[in-house]
Amino acid sequence: MSDDCIGTVNKCVRCGACLSVCPVYDVTRQERLSPRGKYRLITETSDEGLNFISEDRDPVKNSLPVKVLETLKGCVQCGACSYVCPAGVKLDALVRNARAAGGTEGLSKPWWLWNILRSRRLAPSLAKLLSGIPGTSGLIWRLIGLKDSRTLRDKKVLHFEMPSLAHRPALSRRHFRLPDPGCVVDLRPGPRIALFLGCIQNYLYPEVAEAMIRCLGGKVMIPLGQGCCGMPAWSAGAVKAAKELALQNLKALETAKADFIVTGCAACASMIKQWPKLFSENDIEKQIAINVANKVREFSQLLVELNALPLRMPRDRSAIVTYHAPCHQRFDLGGVVESEELLDRLFSDAFRPMPHECCGQGGLFSIGNPELAWKIFEKRLLAWDRTGASIVVTTCSGCLLQWRAGTAHKTGGHKVLHLAELIDEYYEKT
Repeated sequence: MSDDCIGTVNKCVRCGACLSVCPVYDVTRQERLSPRGKYRLITETSDEGLNFISEDRDPVKNSLPVKVLETLKGCVQCGACSYVCPAGVKLDALVRNARAAGGTEGLSKPWWLWNILRSRRLAPSLAKLLSGIPGTSGLIWRLIGLKDSRTLRDKKVLHFEMPSLAHRPALSRRHFRLPDPGCVVDLRPGPRIALFLGCIQNYLYPEVAEAMIRCLGGKVMIPLGQGCCGMPAWSAGAVKAAKELALQNLKALETAKADFIVTGCAACASMIKQWPKLFSENDIEKQIAINVANKVREFSQLLVELNALPLRMPRDRSAIVTYHAPCHQRFDLGGVVESEELLDRLFSDAFRPMPHECCGQGGLFSIGNPELAWKIFEKRLLAWDRTGASIVVTTCSGCLLQWRAGTAHKTGGHKVLHLAELIDEYYEKT
């Protein structure tokens, strides 16, 4: 059991505070799928002798019952329950540990997905091979063993339309095209900034990375050798895979000698801050992980910290903007005040705040539980409609994927943009 879980068992007072913030319970109203219900199942299973299995033990023995496994899959790992728990129960950590009880690869399907993400050659080669297949066909996801997000019974039912892979991953490109980057922002000279891409920006949305670089005046390094941050593996309980991914990234980021490490994904930033937990006190990599974790900034955090703001007014003053706050930003990175105040400064009366709730993406959760994820996401669509905004902005790659996949059917000029894309597209560059 991890340090996060020590002292957590038998703390729950069944107050129900977690029920008001859990996105899964909100749409199912099943106690079994609530944080309180998951806590009870985990602790009772542990009491029955089906303890958490460490990675050096036989995963066949003491395996968890099917009912418990199904319940554990119904957690989006947003962290809201742990954030509001007055007793200090870290339910998200308990769930991760219970997921790990199935063996070293955690509660994941397909298990060999981690082998792809760990390979610096296989992942780019596979992405290039599959880039010619339209994402809307669902074939890509079936080929790698994941569910197609569409219902087979009725294709007219609204569903997530997964995007096609980029024709060339960002890290496979010789350079990013930077048209006149120096006139976009007033960035004070001095800091060395390294960009951590993450899987989605690398393989699906390289244009987001390009916009980030332009917003930072082109003064950004892109360390080669970086890959997946490990969040999908970490959430699934595949701690060994998460550690191996962290090691690969530590080598790449440490050599950059950067003052700041910026990422356009709140989930990646959150995971990088978790890297020190993957190493014991005796591991020499632990201090390196701590140093890297202290340098990481989510994109909007760095903009505010360096005062790297656009110099001119927006080109299109008719645009109305709202903001979807990523869960990892809300609960792991200190909140969303900086992002919302930044948007308020940039767009003033054209910024319409939206209530903060989970979009249901949760890494592989949305792909493995498409029907449940859609029910969660539908509530966000309604919240967007109530703001009257034409553009929804976010600063998390997973949320960006979820919103674009879930709004592909929308017409009438509605857009889903990363904050960097919004600044890059709507502000004058000269």
